This record gives sequence, structure tokens and C-alpha cells, in this order.
Amino acid sequence: MKPAKLTIVFIILNATLFLAKLLVGWKFNSLAVLSDAGNSFVDIATCLAIYFAVKISAKPADADHPFGHSRAEPLAAFTVSILTFVLATEVIRDAVGRLIDGSTPEMGFIPMLVLLGVIVTKSGMYLAASFSFRKTRSEAMQAIATDAKMDVVISSLAIASVFGVNFGYPQLDAYAALFIAVWIGFVGWQIGKSNFDKLLGQVPDEKIMKVIRMKLNALKKQKRIRNFHDLRAHYVGSEIHLSVHVDTDESVSPHDLHRLEKDIQARLKNTKGVSQVMVHIDLA
Repeated sequence: MKPAKLTIVFIILNATLFLAKLLVGWKFNSLAVLSDAGNSFVDIATCLAIYFAVKISAKPADADHPFGHSRAEPLAAFTVSILTFVLATEVIRDAVGRLIDGSTPEMGFIPMLVLLGVIVTKSGMYLAASFSFRKTRSEAMQAIATDAKMDVVISSLAIASVFGVNFGYPQLDAYAALFIAVWIGFVGWQIGKSNFDKLLGQVPDEKIMKVIRMKLNALKKQKRIRNFHDLRAHYVGSEIHLSVHVDTDESVSPHDLHRLEKDIQARLKNTKGVSQVMVHIDLA
């Protein structure tokens, strides 16, 4: 299944989980379950943002966007990160208020059953998104897989708090909600920083740059170029654009120079995330 269609399935599943947790959390006055419901709400927003971002990013370059629409994905992710901060702040405020006024949730095993269902569903989403990522290398699918794995941890913590409430430790509910809120805020900060840096044109990860240099060094060993210098790379949205100067013998014919340029571009574009390559050939 293509990433866009799989994202629609995830939106439906997250909406179902959100409603179930919201109703159970409200019925049993469980702040931990309600916090988990808030996490599902963020998941819905994330999937919606990813869905539209994937659709927009897939559009080809046009006169108004000569380098394509790749900024859509990090922009959507950054918007979602702001939403996670708002949600985390609200949950922390409610949890602290509950610890101060001493209000407690009601006992019951229905919340545990609902959260168990969440863990099973999220585990399935993690496996599906991970499989899709391995096939398509879609960054959106990787983000959803990571989020689903995190949700399993959050729901497990919520189950522990409900279990504690049923056995006479009502304050565990508020403490669990606090932990969930801090976790959501931390993940939101990570998402926001990573995607904000990409919007600002951050240099790619050193692992990617190492692969690029290895490919250029291979051309040196083959004696197709003498050297390379002024290698520059930066993110344009979710894509990497780079430029490089290569030195070659001035006796090389124009036809061979053109073929060398195209070969270098093809090799470097075969690197994860690289979409644009500018090659400057210097004759020596």
C-alpha cells in the first residue's frame, strides 16, 4: 500500500482510538487515559499533516516552485510540534492541579482493556509503517513508525497507572499523566528542532556527507577526476541539494566532460535524500 493510502488507514485507526480513550477517560475520571487520548489527537493531526504534505511534496516542480515542493513535509511536521507543546502544557497543568486538590479517578478494568487494545493496534501500525518505510524509504512512514512505537510505551505506562488506582494508589494517575505530558513535549521539541533546521537549510548528517565523499574519492581512485573541493550541501525542505567542484585534465574532450558531469550527478543523486547536484568542472 502506498504511503498516502496507508496514512488514511492510520488516520481512521487513530480517530477510533482517540474516541475510545476520550470516553473511557471521561467516564472513569482518569487523567492518564485522557492524556493518552490527547496523544491520539496529536497522532491524528500528525497523520493529516503528513498526508497532505506527502501529496504536496509529490507535485513536480513548476514555474512558481522550480525546486519542487519538498518543504511541505518539514513545515507540516513543525506545525504539529507546536501542537504537541500546547497539549503537553495543558496536561501538566491538569495533573499538577489534581495533585494539589487530591481528586482521584474511579476504579475499573475497562480502561485497562481499552489501553490493551491500543497497544495491540499501535503495534500493528508500527509493523505496517516500518514495512512501508523499508519498501518506499518514505520519511513520513518512518516518523509514523517511531510515533507508534512511542505510543506503545505511553499506553503501557497508562495501564500501570490504572492498575495502581485499582489497588489503592490513586495518585499514580496524575504522576503518569505528568510523565506522558513531559514525554509528548520532548518528542514535540525533537520534531520541531529537526524540521526547523531543515527549513533553515541545515547541513545533512555527517553519515550522509561521508557517503558523498566516498563516492567522489572512488572517482579519484579510478583517475576520472584529479580532486574535488568546495563540497557544499544543505536541506531544501526534506531534500538535499549539493554542489561540488572537481578537477580534471584539460585534455579531456567536451563530450567526455559532459558525460563525466552526468555520471557524477547520477552517482551522488543515488545517495539517500539527495535530489539536486550541481557539478563545476575545473580544468587543470
